[in-house]
Amino acid sequence: MSAPLACLVCAAVASVGGVAPAQPATAADEARVAADIRPQPALRAASGHGVLRVARAIESLTIAGRVAPAGGRAALRAARRVASLGPRPAASDAERHAHAYVGRVFEKAGLDVTVQRFAVPGKGTSRNVIGLLDGPRTCLKIVMAHTDTTAPGPGANDNASGVGVVVALAGRLAIVAPRCDVWLVATGAEERIYTGQPDHLGALALARRARARGAERRLRYALSLDEVGRDRPFWLRSPASAPRHGVERALLRAAERAGVNAFWVRDGSDSNSDHREFELLGLPAAKLGVGAGGEPCRHMACDTPDRLDRHSLALAQRMAEQALR
Repeated sequence: MSAPLACLVCAAVASVGGVAPAQPATAADEARVAADIRPQPALRAASGHGVLRVARAIESLTIAGRVAPAGGRAALRAARRVASLGPRPAASDAERHAHAYVGRVFEKAGLDVTVQRFAVPGKGTSRNVIGLLDGPRTCLKIVMAHTDTTAPGPGANDNASGVGVVVALAGRLAIVAPRCDVWLVATGAEERIYTGQPDHLGALALARRARARGAERRLRYALSLDEVGRDRPFWLRSPASAPRHGVERALLRAAERAGVNAFWVRDGSDSNSDHREFELLGLPAAKLGVGAGGEPCRHMACDTPDRLDRHSLALAQRMAEQALR
């Protein structure tokens, strides 16, 4: 087992075992989440004995040969940590702090981290933070969530919830064992109501980056997690005229394997999440998010962390993990 893979395995072991009950957001939340996914030196596969210890650790995380399902606690803590920063408009200091936090967690999970900066006209600079599990595989899957908000909302469900799930995914990639390369992404500048731009700027930059790296032949799908912290069943949305076999149907099968109720709904005239820009560039994408109940506190001060539901976050994470297999 290579050292990078060993690091990911150790991170995965730490992410599942010994998770403490969720607490209100505090300054210690970042340390708690980092501890959830920190590689453990004792489990590094530096020798044959190390490989054996890793194998036994992974075995202990399975039930009847299956990976123990995500419980949502790490995702909830991460979402609360991000929401505790308050409103995070594109190119703001708060958005930058949220991205820096995600980058640190990705690094501690053993992912290669890339920061993709881009201009937000009239506002400054935003960025995408990309955690890569990249290798020689011929296929690619992307899971992304936007970090920014509009004022005055702290954006707990919109969209600290999605970022929390992406953060929690980072520490479990080794036990998920993806068959494709994976990009986990915290995007910036999604809220067009704030940027005044016709596109979700972070998603546009990310889609262009993916296309420049062969996504037209490699990308199975890009999945945007947006408002996944409450209200079930989820809706899987895309602009396709009908569910495509390798995209929406594949994602719905992943939901079924995860025991998650999700229904495909065609987007309206304009897709309101980061999947839009991928589809505009001819790349397959969809959004998992709030269902028929909608989000009554969207872009409002009432979108607070106390409204987040751990079980909803767990279900979103379980579906995303199945989608990455």
